[in-house]
Amino acid sequence: MKRIFALFAVALVTFLFAGCEKERHPEYYVLYFSARVVDKEGTPIQGICAYPEGAEFEGRSGYSDFEGKLSGFAHITPRKRLIICLEDVDGETNGGVYESLELDITHLATPPSAPDEWGFTGSDFVEFGDVEMEKNY
Repeated sequence: MKRIFALFAVALVTFLFAGCEKERHPEYYVLYFSARVVDKEGTPIQGICAYPEGAEFEGRSGYSDFEGKLSGFAHITPRKRLIICLEDVDGETNGGVYESLELDITHLATPPSAPDEWGFTGSDFVEFGDVEMEKNY
């Protein structure tokens, strides 16, 4: 009786999983970043938002503080070029309106690897130092 039950259980499991394909997860790369945002005179700029281009950011973007420092992270789709977008989001509040800026940080980041079973292709921490932004008069 135990053998019949065991054979039935094996047959049932085989039947249930025979047609199942492995679920594919979208590939993603985790990027952590930091910088200090300054104007032409080297004065820190507060209220600048930074986020990777094409990011699934949902609050993961970075905002510069009163010292101009910002940091953030995002899950991004692996790509050949990594671009960080910097945008003045507070208008006139912290010393004027600054022009948006795009930084290519591809040369600073570790290239993604082959994805694992969950789609993860790697992560990196990129610090790109002082970033100078110009006022938009």
